[in-house]
Amino acid sequence: MKKILSLALLTALPSLLLASASIEESDFIQRAINFVIFVAILWYFAFDAIKGIFTNRKNAIAARLKEAQDNLHKAKQEKENAQKRLEESKERAKEIINAAKQEAYLVEQRYSEQIKKDIEVLKYALETNIEFERRKAIQESVDKFLNELIKADDIRLNKEEYVNIITKRIS
Repeated sequence: MKKILSLALLTALPSLLLASASIEESDFIQRAINFVIFVAILWYFAFDAIKGIFTNRKNAIAARLKEAQDNLHKAKQEKENAQKRLEESKERAKEIINAAKQEAYLVEQRYSEQIKKDIEVLKYALETNIEFERRKAIQESVDKFLNELIKADDIRLNKEEYVNIITKRIS
């Protein structure tokens, strides 16, 4: 009620100050009474509707705010979950890299040992092959020399001389 009176005074104050005639000669009091009645009727009939409009608006704003807060909370949860998964993925990546390095080292060691063994086998085979080729060359040279001695008519040798010649040729 105080609001209505103060509103009426604010409305009437400019009229009182600017009026050239006195209050008795004007219809200000009737207008003020009419205004008060109008506000009372408006209050009586429209208060619940206006209050309902503002209440509904307040509830709608509160619902949207709650929805926004829920969405923000969900987004924060998802961000935290994503960061946890990222950290787990980083840890897994480190573990995989370490395992790969260790496996590469083991494979390198295994193949290094295998290569050393293969090199030794190849060296042995090469030495054996060289020795075989050397013996083969000696045998061919002895055979060639003996064939030349046997075919030569001007040289006559006995068995002991053949053996001495061959022994000298071999050594």
